[in-house]
Amino acid sequence: MASDLMQLGISGLRTSQKQLDVTSHNISNVHTAGYSRQVVDQKAADAQWSGGNYYGSGAYIDSVNRAYDQFAARELTLSTTQLEASNVRQQHMMMLDDFTSKSAVNTVNSMNDFYNSVRSLSDHPNDLGSRQTVLEHAEQAARSFNNSYETLTNIRRDVNEQLDVTLERVNALGQELAAINTSLQGMPDGDKNHDLLDKQRGLINELAKYTKVTVLADKGSLADKVIIGSGDTLVSGVESSQLKMVNGDPDLEDKQMALINGNQAKAIKSDHIGGGLGAMLSIRDDVIDKSLDEMGRMAIGFSKQINDLQQSGTDLSGAVGGAIFYDVNNPNLMKERVLKPLGSQTDIDVKIDDVNALKTGEYQLTTEFDGTDYSFRLIDPAGNEMKQSNGNPLISPTATMPLSVSVDGLTLTMNTVMGNPPAAGQSETVIIQPMRRGAANISVEMSDPRGLAGNKISSIEANPNNVGTAELNKAGGLVPDQLAGTYRVDIINSADLTATNNASNTGTATLTAIQAAGATVAQGTYTLSLNGAGDKLSMVDAANNPINLVDATGAVVNELDYPLTTTGNVLTMVASNGDQISVASLTSGAAIGDTFTLAITASDKLTVTNTQTNTLMDLKDDAGNTVQSLAYPLTNVSKEITFAGQTAPTLSLTDNGQVGDNFTVTLGRTNAVGGNSNFLAMQQIQHGKTMNEGKSSVIDLFEGLATDIGMLKNNADKTAEVNQLDFDAASERVSNLSGVNLDEEAANLMKFQQSYMASSRIMSVAKETFDTLMRTV
Repeated sequence: MASDLMQLGISGLRTSQKQLDVTSHNISNVHTAGYSRQVVDQKAADAQWSGGNYYGSGAYIDSVNRAYDQFAARELTLSTTQLEASNVRQQHMMMLDDFTSKSAVNTVNSMNDFYNSVRSLSDHPNDLGSRQTVLEHAEQAARSFNNSYETLTNIRRDVNEQLDVTLERVNALGQELAAINTSLQGMPDGDKNHDLLDKQRGLINELAKYTKVTVLADKGSLADKVIIGSGDTLVSGVESSQLKMVNGDPDLEDKQMALINGNQAKAIKSDHIGGGLGAMLSIRDDVIDKSLDEMGRMAIGFSKQINDLQQSGTDLSGAVGGAIFYDVNNPNLMKERVLKPLGSQTDIDVKIDDVNALKTGEYQLTTEFDGTDYSFRLIDPAGNEMKQSNGNPLISPTATMPLSVSVDGLTLTMNTVMGNPPAAGQSETVIIQPMRRGAANISVEMSDPRGLAGNKISSIEANPNNVGTAELNKAGGLVPDQLAGTYRVDIINSADLTATNNASNTGTATLTAIQAAGATVAQGTYTLSLNGAGDKLSMVDAANNPINLVDATGAVVNELDYPLTTTGNVLTMVASNGDQISVASLTSGAAIGDTFTLAITASDKLTVTNTQTNTLMDLKDDAGNTVQSLAYPLTNVSKEITFAGQTAPTLSLTDNGQVGDNFTVTLGRTNAVGGNSNFLAMQQIQHGKTMNEGKSSVIDLFEGLATDIGMLKNNADKTAEVNQLDFDAASERVSNLSGVNLDEEAANLMKFQQSYMASSRIMSVAKETFDTLMRTV
């Protein structure tokens, strides 16, 4: 009996000792991050049969478990990812908001100072001091744009450096998790090593700060698989992959995240990674790059409009004004806007044509060559393939280069693509960034204040109701003073009449066409012939249907007396719509059997009207002949319009105009020293809606950028607050379940201490009983 009593005491002593050990371990780790409270599962030992009854044999420790719920832990991991993403986004949006309120606003102030100095100069256009002030403010504006670009690129560079540092930590976490998997697999009952499992969960929660994490338990193994983002495996069993920032292709500066596994690198999309990494990539690609593009669009719009006005005026010496700012279409800049793969032989120029149509973002041009033809696929900044109205690709296949295409205010000229010629089956993708470096490239070129062009020698306004997209521009050079005046350039659809005398005619009569614009309603081919007596003239169409004519009295008849008795021998026909149109004249002398053909067609033409005299201007066609209309689209290479009597062209009109479109042109005198009309026009750029398809001024673009960044910052602030609440709630749930409660543990300590002492007393009683028995014997 004493022996049984002793075993019971030892059993109680051992279980109490383990309870005290676990309780003490809990108390020691009360402040250990990620520690899960451990709980002893104590059970009664199997009872033993003796003397007709079962007697208990004490207690034993069945297991030590941790207070852990995988659903609560998973919720905490997810909320950690969301909180870190919102915090990182909030931090960077604060920096960008600070940029718009300081550096970028200085740029706007500098532009306003420039406009104000031009306004002062317009009051005293010949004052050299005022002219010098304009150039100084132009220099200040250019430097402000340069500084804004530098600030944004520094922020972008900092983000890339943070990405590198963060990836180093992510890789270290992956290696540590792989090492834990190795330890768990090498241990007997490794799944009961609660402290190691807590460490594993702590590493996963830290990893969740940087990226979205999914943990998959591997059946038959304690080595969990750790997946980041939307399905990329960072840790598989005891192996860990590496994350690395790699150069973009073809934009080397556009570093991308890649998962390195052996010799293979798999790109990871920024919108799938989540956490702090995803936030940094999103800020860099969606906010910073957009800000660079918008500042670039502002710089290009500002400098090009000022330069264009300069070149439409004359300076103090009477010469055409030169550029104040560096030409946005400098050959080097046009090529710089295209990013191509290393070693590529592609040569593409990107010209800025219309600042009003410019868009931010980058274009992607993919070219394929099948051995005969080039085919193209152009993706716009929104990620959509650009197509024609019929659904075909915007750029049609071609077998020859160079090739030019206009899109969003740009002209893309592909001089060579992939070589000359490329190999059959070869393909290549280039990135086009028209705006990205605009703020970096702006600079002041003019140094002599006399070069400011105050006298406007031309102004051009398109009718706001124009349907087509044609643009009328000054062709360059000075305008002769005799051409000073106001003109209207019209695109019309006009009839072309051609009279033909049959080669077999025996008479001497001649049919002469009259160019009548109204004849467009009578298009067709007509035949004129005499009757058998030779005293009547009739007309039929191509289907041999008779055409009504108008005689000398104004009556509508089927035949006219011949020789004609109308004034000037004019032949007037009645069109199908009832219009009476004088289309030709026919002299006397026709013989019986003679026939004449009149062909009436219509085509688009261009006319120039002097609005002061309301007369058509004489123009020079491609052959040098004097005409009053030119075929449209213009057939000369430069699309230029030359007035009769002039050797140099005065205007140019691009294609894609529509009938009914018109433009108003004012040509000023060259020798108007002291003029200020051009300076007044420069002031209008300050508030003129000349950007963003007529919706914004240059300064409005900044206001839009500042508003967008401000809204993004406010959203980031609110999201961070919400995610903080979610994180706190998830942390509290885990803490309530897994955290150590010192009051509870202190109570347990006293309880198990008493149990330990009581078990010791049992052992003492057993010893005393045994001693008594021994003395009795």
